[in-house]
Amino acid sequence: MEAVTQRGRTASFSEKHEIYLIGEQLRRDMHASVLIRDRRYHLRNYRQCFAGNEAVDWLVRCKHCSTRGASVAGMRILQNYGIFHHVCDDHKFKDDQLFYRFRRDDDTSADKDLILFYTGIRIYLKMTKKKGLVRDFIQGGQTYHNAFMGSKFAEWLTGQKEAVSREDAIYLGRQLLENNIIRHVTDDHHFRNAESLLYQFSVDFDRRRILADVFKLPATMSRLSSLRLSLSSVESQDDHTLPKPSVHTDDRDEPYTGLLVRSGSWSSEYEQGNDSGEVLAPKSVMLRQATADELESPDTPYVKHRMRIISDSVGYGFVLRGDGPTYVQTVDPTGPAASAGLKVRQYVYCTGHHQH
Repeated sequence: MEAVTQRGRTASFSEKHEIYLIGEQLRRDMHASVLIRDRRYHLRNYRQCFAGNEAVDWLVRCKHCSTRGASVAGMRILQNYGIFHHVCDDHKFKDDQLFYRFRRDDDTSADKDLILFYTGIRIYLKMTKKKGLVRDFIQGGQTYHNAFMGSKFAEWLTGQKEAVSREDAIYLGRQLLENNIIRHVTDDHHFRNAESLLYQFSVDFDRRRILADVFKLPATMSRLSSLRLSLSSVESQDDHTLPKPSVHTDDRDEPYTGLLVRSGSWSSEYEQGNDSGEVLAPKSVMLRQATADELESPDTPYVKHRMRIISDSVGYGFVLRGDGPTYVQTVDPTGPAASAGLKVRQYVYCTGHHQH
């Protein structure tokens, strides 16, 4: 029995795949709506591109997002993931007469994960058109829907010129499995050229998605403004609610002390923006705001937890909200706060010697 995938990598790929799929479905729909076409500007031709302001008009009209600002924010997330780019790579996405092109249309992506994902989409579409290749199997008294044999898959990849040899097909199958595009039906085996092993596609390629779905994914919270979310980036915007931390970097152990709440993942739908395209602060993530008395009560269910967070070159990687008690609104999953164990919806008791 073989070890197959690391759960952390699987979760990470699942979020990226959702964003990739949202981008790919938008690309197809924009082609169908003739938003993507050859354009001319200042005597120069630009092939297979779309205009930013026309795309925003279409996104709002088709109810992909409720506002123009949210549309801009969502498109910038796709741009940050390398799904499309400005035709001259000079601008981030704007609600303006600027031209952009999907990287799948000009074949300029350098992201190996994205390239492999597009390969997975192509393979899925071709396989599901061939009757009998993807079907239901009964194995060990268990029915596995929409599955395929490892040996038949390798043979098919070679026959369809997706791989140049059987060895190359096996290598491609292993890549698809390691990137969570396909999976062994019980997650017990890596990809092998065997009739006895069954595999399925891990991604639901057929489910319809809209651009606003990107705001439901935790990973996108750190992408919304293309910069790491940090205290230093928001203090000037909301100085009256964000206490300035005092970070100690000497030999004394002066950790941030947080009051731990039963934390959960980001759950409110982030779809806020104004018509200028600027992303606004998200709604509070707290389902119910506790009072300071509740937190200080001897019978409180909350437990104090001490942690030390040392800033890196761009900040601490978290955003606070609230004024007595203060709570964690957002945590950058790649920042120092996340590494220290800080979670969204935790209350902050004090930072250094400053009580909140």
